[in-house]
Amino acid sequence: MKRHINLLLVCLLLCSTTVFSQKDLQPIPELRKFSQQGWKIQHAHMSFDSLTIYFSALEPGKSSYDLYISRSRAGFWSIPERMNDSVNTPDADEMWPSVSSDERRLYFVRRKYDAKLIKSSHGTQGITDHLFTSDNLRGEWQQAEPAMVSTDHDISPLVLPDNKTVLFARREMEKKRLYYALYFTRYLGYGTWTLPVRVDSTERRSLYAPYLKQQRDTILHLTEIQEQERDKREFDSVYFNRQIVLPSQMRSSNYGVLTGVVTDENSGRAVEATIRLYDAITANSLDEATCDATTGRFRVALQPYRKYNIDITAPNYSHYYLTIDCTNPDSLADRHVQVQIARNLSIRINPYDAELFTPEPQEREVIKNATTGKSLRVRTKREEQGRVYDLPIGETYALTFYRRGYMDTTITINTLRDVRFSAAEFDLPLRPVKKPLELQLTDELNAAVKEGTIRLRNRNKHEVIDMPYNPPTTTIMIRQEDEYELVVQSPGHFFFDTIVSIPEGYDRQLCDVSLKPIQKDMVVQLKNIQFESNSYILTRSSHAELDKVVRLMEANPGLQIELSAHTDDVGTDDYNDQLSSKRGEAAMEYIVKKGIDRSRLTSTGYGKRRPLVPNTSDANRAINRRVEFKVTEF
Repeated sequence: MKRHINLLLVCLLLCSTTVFSQKDLQPIPELRKFSQQGWKIQHAHMSFDSLTIYFSALEPGKSSYDLYISRSRAGFWSIPERMNDSVNTPDADEMWPSVSSDERRLYFVRRKYDAKLIKSSHGTQGITDHLFTSDNLRGEWQQAEPAMVSTDHDISPLVLPDNKTVLFARREMEKKRLYYALYFTRYLGYGTWTLPVRVDSTERRSLYAPYLKQQRDTILHLTEIQEQERDKREFDSVYFNRQIVLPSQMRSSNYGVLTGVVTDENSGRAVEATIRLYDAITANSLDEATCDATTGRFRVALQPYRKYNIDITAPNYSHYYLTIDCTNPDSLADRHVQVQIARNLSIRINPYDAELFTPEPQEREVIKNATTGKSLRVRTKREEQGRVYDLPIGETYALTFYRRGYMDTTITINTLRDVRFSAAEFDLPLRPVKKPLELQLTDELNAAVKEGTIRLRNRNKHEVIDMPYNPPTTTIMIRQEDEYELVVQSPGHFFFDTIVSIPEGYDRQLCDVSLKPIQKDMVVQLKNIQFESNSYILTRSSHAELDKVVRLMEANPGLQIELSAHTDDVGTDDYNDQLSSKRGEAAMEYIVKKGIDRSRLTSTGYGKRRPLVPNTSDANRAINRRVEFKVTEF
C-alpha cells in the first residue's frame, strides 16, 4: 500500500454521514479524472447541505497544495475551482478545509516547511501546522487570519453546525513518541476563543479528517496508523474509522436542523431552489443554501436564540415563506418541511366600472409578451365577476381588455421580478367612452329659458346625473350607446321628459328642448303610472314619474293641482269609480309623503267616464287607463 492513497480520500467525499463503510465508497468521476491526470487530492470536507466539497489538491507541476471547491449540480460535480489568493499562498500548503454550516467561515491548516530542520522523510521537525480562518463576505473570501488558540502543531479542524465549536487534532509527544489528540474550542466572536479542551487521544495514532456523524452526540474520524512491513524499510498507512462520544457541552442542544424537499406545485418534480435565512428581528441575512437539483432536498442549521424568516425560491418560480422560532433553546428541534413553489402566477382580474364601481366583466382580452409583442395563449378560468389567468413566471405580459362602451384597457404584469406569491388579484378599472350632449332650452314662444334643472337617468346602469342649466347651452358628457331618460324642469314651465342617446359613430348630440309654460286649467298626462292588477297599490316603477311632479311643485310654490285617475270600460261603473278614486288618492299620498303640503293637492276618480280614445281594443284600453293632473291654481 502506497503512502499517498488519494483515490481513497476522493471516495470519502460521497460517503454517508451516518455510517462510513467500505461498501459506501463511490468515486466521483469528475475528481477521479483529475487524480488520474496526476493531481493529488486529499483532506476533503463536505458542506452541511452536502452540495459542496472543499478539499486540498496539488496540481501537477506545482510545489504546494491549495484549497479547491467543487459543487454538485443536477447530480454532477463541477470542475474544481481554486479558491482565491486570500486563502491560498504560493509558499505554503493549504490543507484540511472545514466550512461552517452557513458557508460563511472557512477553517483550514496552513503548513510550512523548513528544509534545514527536516531530518528524515518521516520526521516532523521543521513542519509547522497552524489553524487559519477566512470569512466569506458578499461571495468573496477575505484575507485569512490565524486562529489565536492555535499552536504550530494543529491539523484537521472541523467546525460543528453551531458555527462556533471547532474540533482539531494537536500533535503531542509522550515518551519520545508523537501522536495526535483531539481538542475542541469555541469561537466567541471578535477574535476571541475559549481555551482548547482535550476530548480524546488516539494513543499514538495519527488523526486525520474528523467527520461529524448525523447523530449529534458522536463524531467520526478517519485514523491512519503507519506500520512498517516486516523485512522492509517502507512504511505503509492503514486507515480505519472510529467513533468518539462528544462531551455534553458540545451536543445537540447547540443547534437544530431544518430539512425539506422543494417540488413544483403542478408537476411534483424536484426544483433546484435557493433557501435564504433572515433574522426576523433585524432582517439581516444569516444563511443561504441550495437544494439538490435531482432530489430537491436541502439541509440547513438553525442556531438557538434566533427567530428565522425563511424565503425559498427558484428562477421563474414563486416564493415560499415560513417562520421558525428558535428563541427558546429548550424547544430547539429538527424540522422537516414539504415545500411546493409555483411555476405559474395565477392572477384573477376583476374589471369594474371606474365611475360607478360596479362589476363589468370583459367581453374579450388579448395577452401579449410585452417585450416581443407576440400574442400568447394562456390558461384561463371564467368566474362570475372576472377571469383567472395562469401566467408562466419569467416574462412581462401586457393584458388588454375589451368591452363595448368602454375604452380598451391594458395592464402590464412583470413576472421577471420576484413573484412573492403564487396567486394574486387585481381590480381593473374600466373607463367608459363618453360623448358630449348639448342641451338648449326654449319655451313655446321661442323665448330663451334662463334657469332650470336637468336630470339624466341611465336606463342601462345605476347612474343619475343632476345639474343646473346654464344658458345658452349646457354640455353633459354621457356614455355612448347607453339610453338616458332626460327630465328638464324650469320655474313657470311644465317638466319635459324624453329618451336620449349618442349612437356609436357620433361625436356629439344636440338636443333642443321646448318647454310649455304653466297655465291654469292645463291638463298633463303622467306616463308610466302603474298599479298592481285590480289594485290601487302603486308599482315601484311609478315612483320616478311622480317624483317629477314633486320637483315641479317644489320649483313652483304657487302651483296647486288636481290628480285624477281613469280606467277603461271593463267592469261596472261603481267598481271603476271606486278603483279610480283610490288610485288618485294613492298618487296624492305619495306626493304628500315627499314633502308637498296636502293643501296644494286634491284627487278624484273619473272611472271610465272620460276616455281619450274609444275602448275598442286592448291598446286603446291601455291608453285610457291613466293618471293626469290639472292645474287648479298658479
